[in-house]
Amino acid sequence: MSTEIADVIVVGSGASAVNAAFPLASAGRRVRMLDVGNRDETYDRIVPEASFSELRRTDPQQHRYLLGEHFEGIGWGHTGAGAQLTPPRQFVTRDADRLQPISSTSFFPLQSLAEGGLAGAWGAGSPAFSPPDFDGFPIGYDDLAPHYEAVAGRIGISGTRDDLWPFLGELESLLPPVDSDDNGRTILARYIANRQRAQRRGLYLGQPRLAMLSKPYRGREATHYRDMDFWSDAGRSVYRPRWTVDELRSFETFEFVGRQLVVAFEEREHEVVVTARHADTGKTETHRARHVILGAGTLGSTRIALRSLAAFGRRVPIVCNPHTYLALLNLNQLGKDSLRDARHSLAQLCVVYAPEGSARPFTVGHFYSYRSLLLFRLMKDSPLPFREGLQILRALSPSFGVLILQHADRPTPAKYCELREDDRFVVEYALSEGEQATNDRIESNIVRALRGLRCVRMMTMRPGHAASTHFAGTLPMSDRDEPLTTARDGRLRGTERVYVVDGSVFPSLPSKGLTFTMMANADRVAAGLARRLA
Repeated sequence: MSTEIADVIVVGSGASAVNAAFPLASAGRRVRMLDVGNRDETYDRIVPEASFSELRRTDPQQHRYLLGEHFEGIGWGHTGAGAQLTPPRQFVTRDADRLQPISSTSFFPLQSLAEGGLAGAWGAGSPAFSPPDFDGFPIGYDDLAPHYEAVAGRIGISGTRDDLWPFLGELESLLPPVDSDDNGRTILARYIANRQRAQRRGLYLGQPRLAMLSKPYRGREATHYRDMDFWSDAGRSVYRPRWTVDELRSFETFEFVGRQLVVAFEEREHEVVVTARHADTGKTETHRARHVILGAGTLGSTRIALRSLAAFGRRVPIVCNPHTYLALLNLNQLGKDSLRDARHSLAQLCVVYAPEGSARPFTVGHFYSYRSLLLFRLMKDSPLPFREGLQILRALSPSFGVLILQHADRPTPAKYCELREDDRFVVEYALSEGEQATNDRIESNIVRALRGLRCVRMMTMRPGHAASTHFAGTLPMSDRDEPLTTARDGRLRGTERVYVVDGSVFPSLPSKGLTFTMMANADRVAAGLARRLA
């Protein structure tokens, strides 16, 4: 048991947790961060600092990190959640199924107990929510605007002011955009030449917002365009929350306590007692603080809250962006060898389908070229015979891409979480026929519009619910004083000193990555708490 009382205990070390801890530590508050804190202990030291193409040509030991020391990088099942988890990224989900099991017939999410959380393997997409995205929220864009800027200044976000500006939100603290590869540039050039026609069909293209550095920033290096972003963090050009943990460790008032699986909290008169289990020994440990911030991820924070408030058998909602992969052939690039080997691995373009303009709901997707994730990952989902399929994929690979669409989602009775008396955590999720029909119609319209840019769909894949890792809404923020909701200031109702800062508090999800907005909201909640503590 830790006898010293902290000002604030932050549970978790992911994107929300670290951006809540930062304004508190900066204000001189005594912050104790509790997490299991798994780290990569194998691959960081063996992946060479060289480009993907060079390593493929010259490194006789490349199988060690491309396929894994135990060949764990070869997955034979259907492509689902975690398709981007190469062997160097798999530490992100280590121990999660063992220590935080989920009972479900329909929802199979990735969870993380790693230092830095799931963003140790994210795609770094960082759009802000625009005003229409806050429909149904008790807060609006203006509430988060200064915190978007604070987080952007902290982590570094590249982008530009182009046709997507009305959809991706205002942001002054942008670094210059990173370069697109040949696939992205040829599609964007076709769009610019046919802008009016594309926009009449509801299609808008531009540069993605990425938490990837285009120039040196805060001690981190600009991307070297080695196409190794799924395998290596050399130079730290892509933001990972553990970079912020490292910064926090420089504060005398900050303490990181690892191997702590937080299970519950108990409020007392002037403090909160947090109970945790040691991840290795199972021994119970307790920590005390005047306030607690839950940032353990949507499912982790929900489990802790339901257990602590003895809300057994009480269903809470969950929302999740339905995910679709469209395999595309870029005819603008067909038959051409890639002109430049220098490229990054993340999204090359952002695509917005907005037939009614930026003031109405719209659908966002990101286009990825497909190279450094290796063609064998596509083979198991290809309808072609293996030998011929491999030859065809090799020929098409310079003009091959994947558009990942994220559909908006709202709560329904068919989407819920529940903690049972036996401590089983049950999650079930189903789209109604109407919801699926709406998503199908949107996808068909996008496919038709893309044909006008000489991008042809080859295959559609739906990797299953939770594959997006964008889930939220279990402890929704609300102006109504109802149990298992959160107030505007982030306080969990039914408590006096416990706050929630992760995706749990979003009552719905627009068609857009939520991580940047989670970070901004965490900064908002923690900055408010820091002022009250002062």
